[in-house]
Amino acid sequence: MRVSDFIERSNEAETPEQVFELFQTALEDRGYTHVVFAPATAPAQHALAQGDTGPSFTRKANTLQWFEHYMVNHYMDIDPVLLLAPTRRAPFLWRDVEIHQHLSARQRQMMRESRDAGLRSGLSIPIHGPQGESYVVSLASDVDGIDPAPHLRTLQVLAVQFELATSQVRTAAEPLPPAFHLTERERECLTWTARGKSAWAISRILSVSEHTINFHLKSAMKKLGTANRVAAVVLSIRNGLIMP
Repeated sequence: MRVSDFIERSNEAETPEQVFELFQTALEDRGYTHVVFAPATAPAQHALAQGDTGPSFTRKANTLQWFEHYMVNHYMDIDPVLLLAPTRRAPFLWRDVEIHQHLSARQRQMMRESRDAGLRSGLSIPIHGPQGESYVVSLASDVDGIDPAPHLRTLQVLAVQFELATSQVRTAAEPLPPAFHLTERERECLTWTARGKSAWAISRILSVSEHTINFHLKSAMKKLGTANRVAAVVLSIRNGLIMP
């Protein structure tokens, strides 16, 4: 499933379950057969509770068994992925968490047990909201050795759109009002960002300073109420403000 198709179809979904099913399909096309979406901070837990929803996860036998084992053992209290997500902006690999973080014996046991349960090639994508909400989308495969690099930006966009679409369904949120306005330069910067260009590269394309590009991107993020550029791009696309 193409990113544009996922954005369009998830925007039309009527329930969180429909959004999640579409998300799973998009991820399976990229080699990931397991996904968990969970709150990583108290504001995120509150936001999900208001919508009468909780963590979402793939309904495969080994995922269900692992989730039950995870809850029974209170792993949510020591899960290094959940603890790390609020402090990170970029996606990170589970293997890097094991290598570079100072994990306790119980945390290492938890990570080992997740592999034994069939959750391999783990990747987590933090998502941050404007009110201190932090969520994490964790992906895994049935096999080792999946290289996420070719799809990393796409996976991040899919995850952000999943959270936005789920939130919209959960709260029956309305689209941005017609009076909402981005300047032409802000739309240009977001469009080039959507095409994978860095602020430096955009500054060369538009013949302005990198500082100017960052200024316009931050201005657009503020207007959109987003915490990062990826979320700003996704929100702009889904509301027809840019067409990359």
